[in-house]
Amino acid sequence: MEYLNLYENFLLKNASQITSIESSLRSLTYILPGRFHDAELASQALYAALNLIGLYHNSIIRRAAQAHAQENKTGPVQESSFNKYLQFWSSRSKLNATASTLLSVISYTQVLMEMAVLKKLGTKKQWQLIASLEAIKVALRLTLFQTTGQRMLLSPSHLQRDVDPSTLVSTGLELGGGDERGEGWVGKRTGVLVPSLASSVQINGVNTKTAHADVTDFLLSKVLTPEKLRKPDQMVQVQKNISKFGELLYMTRPLVYVLSILRWGRRSWRPWIISLVIELLSQLAVLKGYESAANRSNMMTLEKQEYSRRLKLIMLNLMRGAFYLRITRPRLERFCNGAESKPIISMAAAVLRDYLPLWEKIYFYTSAS
Repeated sequence: MEYLNLYENFLLKNASQITSIESSLRSLTYILPGRFHDAELASQALYAALNLIGLYHNSIIRRAAQAHAQENKTGPVQESSFNKYLQFWSSRSKLNATASTLLSVISYTQVLMEMAVLKKLGTKKQWQLIASLEAIKVALRLTLFQTTGQRMLLSPSHLQRDVDPSTLVSTGLELGGGDERGEGWVGKRTGVLVPSLASSVQINGVNTKTAHADVTDFLLSKVLTPEKLRKPDQMVQVQKNISKFGELLYMTRPLVYVLSILRWGRRSWRPWIISLVIELLSQLAVLKGYESAANRSNMMTLEKQEYSRRLKLIMLNLMRGAFYLRITRPRLERFCNGAESKPIISMAAAVLRDYLPLWEKIYFYTSAS
C-alpha cells in the first residue's frame, strides 16, 4: 500500500506529462509489428498494459480533481455528459459497474489473448476463445442494457479522462485582500473561490488550461445549456419497440458472425453477408425508433455521437472475412508492391504490409465488437 501511495503521488506531481507519455507509447505499438520476432505479441502486450494502466490513472486523476475541488471550495468537478451518464448508472447498480469494468478489460486485452492462444494452442483453440469472449461480451452488454433501463449502449463502457491533468499541479499561494491561487481568488470572509480568466476553463465538459483564457470562452463555460441542465437518466432515452429490437441485434451481431464462421468457414461469403445484413438492419431499426411523427430524429446528443460512431464502424466490413480475403487484401498487396520504389510512401507501405497477414489471422483486430 505504501508503494501504491508513492506511485500515486509521483503520478500527480508529473500529471501534466502523463497523457503525452501514454499517447507516445501507444503510438509506438502501431509500428512494432514486423520489426522483430514476436513483435506483434509484444506490441499488443504493451498496448493492453498501457490501456489498463490508463484506466487506473483515470481513477487517480478523477479522485485528485474531486479532492482539489473540495479543498478550494469550488463545488463538484464539472464533468462531460458522457461521464455523468456512466457514473450515474454505475453508482446506482454494482452489477452495472462490474459489467462496465469487465467489458473494458476484455476490449483492451482480447487481441493479446487471441494472439497468445493462436501461438501456443493453435487455430481451433483460437476460435473457441473468440466464441467464448463474444458470448461473454453479449452477456455483459445485455446486463448493461437491463441495468440502464434498456437504453442505448454507449462506447467505451468506462469513464473518460475529461480532467486536464495539468490543472492538478499546485501553483502556490499569494497573500493580499484574499488568497490568490493559480485558479482564482478566495475571499477571506466568505471563503468562496472566484475563478480568474486565466484559470481552467471548462467548455462542453472538457477542461482546457490557458494562460489568458478568452473572455467569450469563459462566459460560454458558465452558460447553462439544456445539456447541462438535463439529468443523467434523461441524457439517453429508453428504447422502445423497433429501436429496442435494433439494439439487441447490434449487441448479438458479433456472436452470430463468429458462429457463422465456425459453421461455414472464413472463406465463405455467408458469414460476411449475414453479419452485414444484421448490422445494417440494426442501424435502420434504431434510427426508425427515434423518428418523430414529422420523420425527424429526436436523438439526444450522446445518442447521436454513439450512432455516428456505429455508422463509421460499418466500414470495417471491408477488412473482414471473405471480402477482405478476396477483394481488399489483393488490392492492398498491389499497392504495397507498387510503392516499393517510392522513397517516402514505401515506408508507410512497409508498415501496411506487416499488418496484412495480421488482419487475416487475428479476428479481434477488425471485429469492432
